[in-house]
Amino acid sequence: MSTAEIPSQPQPEGGKDFPPPKPRRLFSWTLLNFGLDVALAVTVAFVVWVSVMMQTVFPPPTEADGWVLWGMTYNQWRDAQFFALCFGSLLVLEHIVLHWNWVCSVIATQLLRTRKRPDEGSQAVYGIGAFITMMVILMGTILVAILTIQPPPH
Repeated sequence: MSTAEIPSQPQPEGGKDFPPPKPRRLFSWTLLNFGLDVALAVTVAFVVWVSVMMQTVFPPPTEADGWVLWGMTYNQWRDAQFFALCFGSLLVLEHIVLHWNWVCSVIATQLLRTRKRPDEGSQAVYGIGAFITMMVILMGTILVAILTIQPPPH
């Protein structure tokens, strides 16, 4: 059968493809989630790498004064570790925010065994309440630690 004998597909006016292709969206939740997951993986790998360097390359922190690795002291490596942990925590928080509807659905249907998840307004209130509760606990324990730390005896 030659190409001339193949029946042609019906064409709409103007000879355009049928059906018309879907317009490409400017924003993709899938790509945003993928990018966030990549950033989380890189951040976790960096925190692990810095932690291993501090644990295996440097002497114990009390003896590390004056030691330098690639131009950075132990305290600078510790600062890099801290800031990477803070950045990673923000990424995790954003990841949870992006998946909050799913989190609420799992809690409601799988853990609480309700028939449906709460409406979006209630979900927002639960999320803000959970965040505030977590921050109060974290800040409270930091405050207690600041007030109760003891210097070495002289």
